[in-house]
Amino acid sequence: MGLFGTAARSAASSTSTPKGECPQCWDHAHNRAAHRGLGPRQDCPRCVDHMVNGCPGFNRR
Repeated sequence: MGLFGTAARSAASSTSTPKGECPQCWDHAHNRAAHRGLGPRQDCPRCVDHMVNGCPGFNRR
């Protein structure tokens, strides 16, 4: 068990995106490896694209 009685996240939990969720947003929110290569205070280009243009297939401008 993790902190405050919650179960620890596993790598498998990040691979199954819930229905109606953007797969990239879900992965980047729940998988630490998604941003591992970035330096301190460096923005993820894919996340910035999502913030500016929205999620592909959901609310893309």
